[in-house]
Amino acid sequence: MEDLLGLLRIHIKRGVNLAVRDVNTSDPYCVVKMGKQKLKTRVIKKDVNPEWKEDLTLSVTDPVHPFILVN
Repeated sequence: MEDLLGLLRIHIKRGVNLAVRDVNTSDPYCVVKMGKQKLKTRVIKKDVNPEWKEDLTLSVTDPVHPFILVN
């Protein structure tokens, strides 16, 4: 197991004017990746301007790993 250096808390607030991916609307969610970790917000049905207001927490084991917000 890798040594834990700390925790990174990311606040996912909202999406604005997201692209329509389903028929006439979208069911968006947000994915954050760092190293081997992958976290996801809840799905908000039929909304192109979703408000998640969620905190996601990643374990930091290597400070040079970038975190990635996946579309």
